[in-house]
Amino acid sequence: MTPEASTGARARGATLLLSTQWVRYLLQIANLVVLARLIGPGDFGVVSLGLAIVGIASVLGDFGLSLAALRESSLSQQQKSNLLWINSAIGAGLALVVALCAAPIAAAFGDERLVGVVLLAAPAYLLRAGAVQFLVELNRRERFSRLAAAEVGGDALGVGTAVVLALAGSGYVALALQGTVAAAVTLLWAAVAARWRPSLPRRAEMRSLLTFGLSTLGAHAAQYVTTNVDTIMLGAWYPAAMVGFYSRAYQLVMLPLQQVAAPLTRVVLPRLAQVADDLSALNEALIRAQRLVSHALLGLTGLLVVGGAPLIEVVLGADWLPAMQFLPVLAVGTIFQTIAYAYYWGFAALGRSAALFSSELIGRVPMVLLIVLLAPLAPVGVAWGVVAGQVLIWASGTFFFAPRAGLRVGALLGTAVVPLLVSGGASLAAWGADAAFLADLPAVVRLAAVTAIWVAAAALLLTLCGRGDARLLRQTLRSMRPRRTA
Repeated sequence: MTPEASTGARARGATLLLSTQWVRYLLQIANLVVLARLIGPGDFGVVSLGLAIVGIASVLGDFGLSLAALRESSLSQQQKSNLLWINSAIGAGLALVVALCAAPIAAAFGDERLVGVVLLAAPAYLLRAGAVQFLVELNRRERFSRLAAAEVGGDALGVGTAVVLALAGSGYVALALQGTVAAAVTLLWAAVAARWRPSLPRRAEMRSLLTFGLSTLGAHAAQYVTTNVDTIMLGAWYPAAMVGFYSRAYQLVMLPLQQVAAPLTRVVLPRLAQVADDLSALNEALIRAQRLVSHALLGLTGLLVVGGAPLIEVVLGADWLPAMQFLPVLAVGTIFQTIAYAYYWGFAALGRSAALFSSELIGRVPMVLLIVLLAPLAPVGVAWGVVAGQVLIWASGTFFFAPRAGLRVGALLGTAVVPLLVSGGASLAAWGADAAFLADLPAVVRLAAVTAIWVAAAALLLTLCGRGDARLLRQTLRSMRPRRTA
């Protein structure tokens, strides 16, 4: 494959994965719309609390080995097989531990529903761990359509199962079982689609893979703990309904990051790892990727905040409007996550897993302390603790770890200037119009009007102050178009 063909294939792979992520995004929105009207905030809250407590098992089950395998230029059959058996063994152990913790967790929080939540969720940790290397195999071989089908198929059947159970009046059981059904379908689909069969465990060179995975695991575990301690502290101090409001707001804010940045990592990281020996080429690739992801994520975040109230009313229903108290605060943290995303890619491509872990730890330890201190004062204090931690993580990467890794921090930060101007200006214009003319309109009409004003303002600002970025966006979109065959 020529370099040009390889680049085009990756671009089309990115298109497919991003398109798939938007299908998954729509599934999740449909899931929210339907289930929020069938299941109350209290049931949502208790499921969010239970999964926040035991969900660390999903990070430990991966053990950082998916990222370790993804960045390697070549893997032997035995190495891939050993990785699968290691993931599966860890997943089995974690599923058992999670199940044994069900009763103690319910007793600690005084809610017997947590027993059912935890027991129904436990098998998912084994199933997800077993699927890791099959999904990596599809990714490494650039079988993006099969990879997409496995993930979308799992999500779709999980959502369908939850809706059917909710209609039958099962409440929190529908929510708790959804992830386990999705994990089982994804594992089966990926195992068939990969057309790869693992060998029995045997000795092979695994040291570098396990070392990188373990270091990456530390960063991911720290990230998981600090992104779920907020839910746990809310559950400790406030009713389950408040946990439900917070979890829905957090999910809405994080959806753009999950649907854009996460799938791009699968396509971008192998390319970055290929040029990691050439810092100049690595930085150029990072700058381009960061400019694109900043426009997508900052734009979606700005639109989400300015249209948050009518969006919540349309998507979740008027009963969920108290979630709006958290939405603008959490969005501030998302901005800092976005403008620092290239550091994550750079550290992973360079194999600097220790720098990745350290930069995360510097911000996440104070984040936990702030959440614990602020939670008793007011529910929104938890959100402010999250934002403070995200600012510290960004600062540690910007001023210490990224420069020492050879990343061009100034240029990377510069990629956010135009997206911030465009998103911020469009959001101010839409907010002003909403406050002056739209607040009394029906929610659907108000949301449509706010969105139209935001899009028009963003297009105008991009034309005025971001012609270079607009040209890059057009070029990228053209490169992602499927090739026509004779």
